[in-house]
Amino acid sequence: MIFTSVSIVIAFRCPAQIRSGERGMEVGELRERAGEPPESDTLIVRECMRARQLGPLLLVILGLGSTAFAQLARQSAPVPADPLELAMGPVEVADTADKRAAILALLERARQNNNLHAPGSAPYRLRVSFNATGTPSLSGPGEMEEIWLAGDKWRWSARLGSYSQVRIWHDGIAYDTNAHAYLPLRLKMLRGSIFWPVAGQLASRLIRIAPATSNGKTVTCALISGAWMPATAEPGRRWQEQEFCIDPNTGLLQTYSVAPGIYAAYDYSSGTPFHGSTVPRVLSIVVAGETVLQAQISIEDAGAVDEGMLAPTQQMHGPGAVIVAPMRFAMIAPGQTGAGAGTVQPVIIHAAVDANGHVLEAEALQTSNDELSRAALDLVKRRNYGEAYRGETPLEREIFVNVEFR
Repeated sequence: MIFTSVSIVIAFRCPAQIRSGERGMEVGELRERAGEPPESDTLIVRECMRARQLGPLLLVILGLGSTAFAQLARQSAPVPADPLELAMGPVEVADTADKRAAILALLERARQNNNLHAPGSAPYRLRVSFNATGTPSLSGPGEMEEIWLAGDKWRWSARLGSYSQVRIWHDGIAYDTNAHAYLPLRLKMLRGSIFWPVAGQLASRLIRIAPATSNGKTVTCALISGAWMPATAEPGRRWQEQEFCIDPNTGLLQTYSVAPGIYAAYDYSSGTPFHGSTVPRVLSIVVAGETVLQAQISIEDAGAVDEGMLAPTQQMHGPGAVIVAPMRFAMIAPGQTGAGAGTVQPVIIHAAVDANGHVLEAEALQTSNDELSRAALDLVKRRNYGEAYRGETPLEREIFVNVEFR
């Protein structure tokens, strides 16, 4: 049995204002004001959920030392192979000041290259055309555009299948043309992969380092998990780790994986230099071995922008839903068939959850065992994940549930 950091957060760090998620959402509101999700760290939940609402979802065991965690980790099946799962070989722990400084500096280079929303960044117009697969009504060709003049002056629009939205930030409020429409999972993935792949406070985390090769180039992969995980150098990625693989020469992010089974790959071969950043020309997102999103990206200086485009119309509604950062947690599934004797077999479910805790979309990131994948999907879909509001403003969530069959 493996415990993710969310379980620990609920045990130790959940604030009193659970329904409104005060502790995290104040950060989230500021980030949304800047067109960003809240301070993103998939290892730390920024909006706590009532433990009693989760019921049998979580099993929190306190007082486990690193030896116990290591024993539990060894009982898990290995992370499945994938062409984009680059950290499959030797790993070393960043356990000295020099090692940590070097890998954190590399992560910061990648972060700064992607952070088009940094204070003082050049105004831009970014356009994305893409093709997505998934829910039938939310599949096919799509478009996304962002006009960004400053953190308090921007416009974002998107279209995919039956979904369309325009959001304008005006006088501290986000106004939407399509009130209460949730952002489809594929668009959440697209926005997160373009604007905030390297996010959150990483300096306090356990970091393991794996050399790898991507498209014939040597890359350095940073494997990041909670500080309570065992600082050991067993080869390969752990189920709890995020993975960032970066070209050490250019500082450009090559692949990003928030959880095993989902990968964003960046192609800079025809990338656009933009005021010190290199924007990838092509972004591909792969889930369970299948490409589910292929995007072409272009960016240019914003130039002269009609002020009318940045003012909400009478038909728009605000405040729009706050889109919070992805979160991860574990669900124990005892007594299921399909897992090997004495082995924990995780299946990670990726889902979109509305403000009332209902699952809107869900997909399995591991599909080699169809029986386990279907059982994991059913378990996640049947649960309610609690209300998530800040005052009267709904919060949209993207979750990664590590369903552990044992």
